[in-house]
Amino acid sequence: MTTRRNMWKAMEDDVTAQRLVELVRKHFKLALEHIDNNSSPERRRAIRAEIERLRVEKDCLLKSFKLEGVQ
Repeated sequence: MTTRRNMWKAMEDDVTAQRLVELVRKHFKLALEHIDNNSSPERRRAIRAEIERLRVEKDCLLKSFKLEGVQ
């Protein structure tokens, strides 16, 4: 199953869909803060690390959902 299909299947589960939406909202909020001219270099590094953590969480959610579908 492709990642896109995994996403659509995961979105059928209300709990998973809600968590994915929360992750996307946090990601966008951090991205906007990152491009703000007032963000310090240290804060930008912290933002990039947090965005990477969010990506890992999203990938884990989708992988676990894919594994549930296979069983």
